[in-house]
Amino acid sequence: MIINHNINALDTCNKLNSATKLKSNAMKKVSSGLRINEAADDAAGSSISEKMKAQIRGLEQAGENIQDGISLVQTAEAGLGSIQDPNLLRMRDLIVQALNGTLKQSDRMIIQNELDNVKANIDDIANDTEFNTTKLLSPPSIDASVQPKWTPGTADIIFVVDRTGSMQSLIDSVRDNIDGFIDKITSNGIDLNMGLVTYGDINNSEPIVKKDMINDLSDFKSYLTNIKPTGGGDLNESGLEGIADTSSGALSYNLRLDSAKQFILITDAPVHDNNSDGDGGDCMSSFDIDDVATELKNKGIKLTVVSNDYYKSQLSRLSDPTGGDYININSNFKDQLSSFASKILTDAGCKKEISTEEMPKLQLQVGANSGEQFQVELFDARTKKLGIDDIKVDPIEEAEKSLEKVDKAIKIVSSQRAKFGTYQNALEHIEKNVDNYGSSISSAESRITNADMAKEAMEITKNSIIEQSAESILKQAEKMPESVINLMNKWQGNTQE
Repeated sequence: MIINHNINALDTCNKLNSATKLKSNAMKKVSSGLRINEAADDAAGSSISEKMKAQIRGLEQAGENIQDGISLVQTAEAGLGSIQDPNLLRMRDLIVQALNGTLKQSDRMIIQNELDNVKANIDDIANDTEFNTTKLLSPPSIDASVQPKWTPGTADIIFVVDRTGSMQSLIDSVRDNIDGFIDKITSNGIDLNMGLVTYGDINNSEPIVKKDMINDLSDFKSYLTNIKPTGGGDLNESGLEGIADTSSGALSYNLRLDSAKQFILITDAPVHDNNSDGDGGDCMSSFDIDDVATELKNKGIKLTVVSNDYYKSQLSRLSDPTGGDYININSNFKDQLSSFASKILTDAGCKKEISTEEMPKLQLQVGANSGEQFQVELFDARTKKLGIDDIKVDPIEEAEKSLEKVDKAIKIVSSQRAKFGTYQNALEHIEKNVDNYGSSISSAESRITNADMAKEAMEITKNSIIEQSAESILKQAEKMPESVINLMNKWQGNTQE
């Protein structure tokens, strides 16, 4: 028997402490409903759980982002719907009315006034349609500072324009569509110079007129505006004189050595070739079309023809040998000019083309992780971008052109409405997927962290019983040393006897 160490009491005390701790942990789980209340409860499970919680919260926020995105595209589509109906449809009705030969000029002017009001309404809708201050139908231009960089090049373009009497509509069409063509070249960092040579009736005091090279688009458009078509062709006058190396011809310009060189012949008639095969008519020229094409090619100059297809067989003899294009002004002229501008950019050394038609894009965060984004391309629905800012109904010829422009604008708007509709459908599908994904991860995280309440209640009951038993035994263990005192008392009594 020993008295310095009560081993039974120590063992019982340890069991009591263990039961108390287990009971405390079980009570903590029951009170919180969680199996893992601190990392010590399950280190690996705690790490996995926190990752899952981050995903769950990210998915919840992504769901809200998607709902905002759906609201945004619905707003944009509603704005386009208002532009299309009633505005574009009303515009078309007015133009069809103006095409009626029973109307007088004064009647068409009244129609023009209403058309101008409708155009203003379209611009107002485009400018006022926004979501959280973001302009959806009149987006700002893309910031050039964030665009890819390239090595700027140079280009010299000489326009050789037929100014005979039948050319007025052709010259107007070139002038009205040249903005996008030149902007596409200059916005890509190309240093562009433009020259103008016109040729016309030999009876005119200046059958060939040469304008200085300039780089300002507005000044060049004024060149085109000031051309006054008159008269007809004559024996010794043709596009070849305007191109050839005469005192005022296009080849007399001092073109830059390192530039992309392009001549653009604009005519609605064949050139007068001294080796005519019939395409040149009765008029003859002192220049041979094949010799002129060879001279252009030798000097690194490409010649592109802008005309109709009536004289393509002859005029292609100028464009094809030089590597130039043939553009039919009566067929998607604006689109053809855009493609032509891309070729000039390539010739001028542009490494990566930035389209002037590119619209800003919104990035919607539709997932819990980086890179899980949905792109929404905005659209400029103002009349200038729709190509209807300059429609007229007088004379009737202008009304016919305007009807084509409005029909094209209706088609464009319909296409854009469909695009925003597909955005909405796609976002709704993504939202369903996010909801399902979030539910699955929540279920998995629940299995890791949530407490089994029945099990923990059983643990509390079990450890409570053990705790009470240990307390009872501890009292008995504490009394065991008293037997030593009894023994001592007996030994002491025997000694006295």
